[in-house]
Amino acid sequence: MEIPEAKGKPFVSGILPMICSPILRKMLIAAQMLVGCLMVIPAQAGDATPIRVMSFNIRYGTAKDGENSWTKRRDFLVDTIRQFDPDLLGTQETLADQKDFLAEKLAGYEAHGVGRDDGKLKGEMAALFFRRDRFEKIAGGHFWLSESPDTVGKKGWDAALPRIVSWVKLKESKAPDELPLLFLNTHFDHMGVKAREESSRLIRSKITELGQGCRVVVTGDFNAGEGSKPYLALFGMEGKIVSPVKDTLRAYRPNRGKKEGTFTAFRAANQEGERIDWIGCSQHFEVRTAGIDRTQKEGTTPSDHFAVTAVLRTKGKPGEKRTLRVLCYNIHHGRGTDDKVDLPRLAKVIGSVDADVVALQEVDNKTKRTGGVDQTAELARLTELNGLFGRQIDFQGGTYGQAVLSRFAISGSNIHVLPGEPDRETRIAFETRMDIYGKDHAFVSTHLHHQSQEFRVRQAEKIVEVFGNVGVPVIVAGDLNAYPNSEPLKVFKKEWGSATGGKAIATFPAPKPVNQIDYILFKPKGSFSVQQVKVLDEPVASDHRPILAVLEVEGQ
Repeated sequence: MEIPEAKGKPFVSGILPMICSPILRKMLIAAQMLVGCLMVIPAQAGDATPIRVMSFNIRYGTAKDGENSWTKRRDFLVDTIRQFDPDLLGTQETLADQKDFLAEKLAGYEAHGVGRDDGKLKGEMAALFFRRDRFEKIAGGHFWLSESPDTVGKKGWDAALPRIVSWVKLKESKAPDELPLLFLNTHFDHMGVKAREESSRLIRSKITELGQGCRVVVTGDFNAGEGSKPYLALFGMEGKIVSPVKDTLRAYRPNRGKKEGTFTAFRAANQEGERIDWIGCSQHFEVRTAGIDRTQKEGTTPSDHFAVTAVLRTKGKPGEKRTLRVLCYNIHHGRGTDDKVDLPRLAKVIGSVDADVVALQEVDNKTKRTGGVDQTAELARLTELNGLFGRQIDFQGGTYGQAVLSRFAISGSNIHVLPGEPDRETRIAFETRMDIYGKDHAFVSTHLHHQSQEFRVRQAEKIVEVFGNVGVPVIVAGDLNAYPNSEPLKVFKKEWGSATGGKAIATFPAPKPVNQIDYILFKPKGSFSVQQVKVLDEPVASDHRPILAVLEVEGQ
C-alpha cells in the first residue's frame, strides 16, 4: 500500500533533469514559473465580487456571565468573526466599549452605531461594521422602533425597552457601476409581541423609503422564529406585494431543518430552538451560501447566540449566461507547508473564491494523524457547502480519499476504482451527481498515480471509458500527477476540454510552483466555455496551490 504522505512529486518536466549547468537550470525554472504566473484568462460574465455578511448578537458586556463574561470570551468572538471574514457585520447588544474594542481589533472596518437610550453612548447599540477598503459611506443614520421613529430613546407599542435600527448607504469603491447598498441592522424587543410585528412593518416601510435604487441587506436579532408574525411581516407577501427582502437561509436551503436554533445560552449543543437571528437581502442578490456559524470550544460558544452568515452575489443582467465556479485543490490532509494541520485556514481559502463546486484530493476521514476529524464534514461546516467523502483506502484507524463540496445538493455518488499496481495505493475517480441550473451533471474528483507513467495513462483511459456515454455533462478535476503535454493528458484531448487549454499554469510545489499537475477537464467540449482560470496565490495551506476555473454553462 502506498502511504499517502510518502509521495515523490515531480518538480520539472522535459529536458530539465538532463541540464547540468546550474545557471541554465535556474533560468528554465524561472521561465516555467513565469508561464505559471501569467497564464490567467481575465474574468468576464458572472464574476462580480461576492459580499460576505455576518449578523452576531455579541451579548452585552456588563452581564454577570461568570466564565462566559465578556473579558473572558471577547478574543474568541473576534477570532470567530475573522474566520468568516465578513464585508458587512451587524452586531447586537453592543455597548460603547464593546464597539470600540471590535473597531480596534477588526482592522480595516468602519463602525457605525449609537446608544439606543440617548442616541449617543448610553444603552445598547445595533452597531454595524463595513470594510473601509471596499465601501464608501454616502449616507447613514438611525431610527427607533416606535410610532415616532425619529424620537430618540422612544419605546414603541408594548416594548419593554427602546429599540433602534442603525443604517448606512454604501458605494462600492472598486465597482462604481454597481447600485448603492443600503445596510440596516437591528435588535427587536424581547417582550413586546405587538412591538416585534410592528417593528417588522416599520423596517419594511423604511427599506422602501431609504432603499430606492439600492441593493439592500438587513441583519438582526429579531427575537422571533421563522413563520412568526414578525417574520411574515418582513419577508411575506403584503396583499399582492412581494417583500423587498428575502430570508437568505431559506433561499439557500429551502427545507427547514430541525437544528436551526440560534440562541445558545453559551452551550454549543443548544441547536434545536427557534432561529431568531436573520439576514435578509433584496432580489438584486443571488444567495451563494447561508448558514449558522456553530463555532465552539469544548462545548461553549463565543456568545449566547450563534452568528448567522450569508454570501451574496449581485445577479447578472437579464439574458446573461450562468457561470460555474470550479475549484480543484489537493489539500494534503490539511497539512500546510508550515507542517500545521489547519482546516479553518483551508476553509478560508476555499471561501475566498466563492466556488460553486470543489474537488478535494488527499482528504483524511477520522485518521489518527489528523486527530480523528472528519475533514469533509468540518470543511463543509466551515464553508456552508454540501460535502461528501469518497473512500480510497483505509488508513491509520480511519479512511483516506477524496471529497466534493458543492453549493448544489448532491443527489448521488459512485466510486470508480482505477487500474493500479497490486499492493500499492488504490486510486479512484469519485463521481458525484448534482442538478446544476436545472440539468444533471457529473462532477468528479480524482488523483492519479504519482510514480508510474504507464498506470497514469491506464487510469486516464479508464476515466474516459467510464464517462464516455453517461449522457450528461461531466467535469473531472484533480491532481493528475502529469504535465500538460504528457501522455496521460493526451488521452483526454480528443473529446475533453481543458480549463487551461493545454497551456501550463503552475500549481506545484506550493511555495514556488514550477509546473502544472492539477487540472479541470470537461466534456462535451461544447458544454462549457472558459471565462477565467487562475492559480490562487496560496503558498502555505497545502503543498499544492488550488486552481479555479469560471466556466460559462452553455444552453442555460
